[in-house]
Amino acid sequence: MIWGFVILLIAGICQGSFGLGFKKYSPFSWAAFWMIYNILCIVVTVSVAWALAPQLWTVAFTKSEYWIIPLLCGALWGLSAIGFSKAITKIGMSMVYGISMGISTVVGSILPMLFFSSIPSGASAVFFAVGLIFTLVGVAVITVAGVKRDGAVKSSAAGIILAVLSGLGSGAMNVGFSYSSIGEVFESLGYSQAAISSGKWLPVLVGGCIMGVIWCIGELFVRREWNTVISKGSALQTSKQFVVCIIWYAALLLYGLSTVMLGETGSIIGWILFNSLALVISVGWGLKTGEWNNKPKSLLFVGCAIMIVAWVFTALV
Repeated sequence: MIWGFVILLIAGICQGSFGLGFKKYSPFSWAAFWMIYNILCIVVTVSVAWALAPQLWTVAFTKSEYWIIPLLCGALWGLSAIGFSKAITKIGMSMVYGISMGISTVVGSILPMLFFSSIPSGASAVFFAVGLIFTLVGVAVITVAGVKRDGAVKSSAAGIILAVLSGLGSGAMNVGFSYSSIGEVFESLGYSQAAISSGKWLPVLVGGCIMGVIWCIGELFVRREWNTVISKGSALQTSKQFVVCIIWYAALLLYGLSTVMLGETGSIIGWILFNSLALVISVGWGLKTGEWNNKPKSLLFVGCAIMIVAWVFTALV
């Protein structure tokens, strides 16, 4: 189990870092940037799953139950990811991760627990409840710190709304992952745990990315911004997006791998730890990139300390 936590740690670091690539998207318009990024994500997701499980296509389409629910959850996440991307440019990484990860933590841990009747009991239930409460308190403190940093809530209202929607969709993402049964088929075929993780993510991520591409194509037509796709510097920006895409997918693949290693409640406690760690890492990047220069940071540090306490309780489940 200890290796499951180690892998989860690496996954959280990747998850808290990939948002750096969303802060600047010049010379693309936002829609061009997000469309290309989602296309790259589809390519990476399918390629890795296929490489790890050569029988992918002969298995994946044999039953609709492998796809329908995970695909729908992925589509919901795809729409919310648009809000995540736009919110970062409005209110910064620290605040977006705080709001989004907090809501995602609740939705993504509670719903799978209820759907699959994997509710902790005894001391584990107490540790789970305390860990979740501390997580939400930590998120709230970090979010308040972000609001104080910006000087007024009103000026950040659009960014806050987008971050909330992002959190709801991100939680649905874990529901789709937990529900996906392709992984069970891969396991019966003797594939590796990494292949099982990639298989479970496949319909969720492809569904979400397709939704993102469709949205962006519509926005590019409405705004008449197709020229930015092939503007000067677009090749370099695309290469940067590919690196961001790899970091993003590595976070999810490693998270999925850790849930297998952590046992029956892996996708529940793992999702809490995954999001919490990503939040703290994103706060660190926010400090590094100057989002908090000459701003009060005491609440920010208090919030991070509370999150660390939450990890301890959650890890005891």
